[in-house]
Amino acid sequence: MMRSRPARDAESDQETAMTTETRAADDPRSEAHVDIDDAAAIRRWTEALGITDEALMKAVQVVGPRVDRIKDYLGAGGMAADQADA
Repeated sequence: MMRSRPARDAESDQETAMTTETRAADDPRSEAHVDIDDAAAIRRWTEALGITDEALMKAVQVVGPRVDRIKDYLGAGGMAADQADA
């Protein structure tokens, strides 16, 4: 008799995604990408990176969706000064 696995609920999926984004945000070598077409992903990335939606979107416009490049941009003067005042 085969047992079926319980379906994962949306909250569990969100926690897994948040953990993935948090790990990527903490890893300076991460090549993870931000999906700017997914509002939930944008929210998770802004929380993981500690930035605003506007700062994230500006960074993606300038350097593309790779998290390592976004972090370099933010830390190298990009929008970092704006975030200190937010």
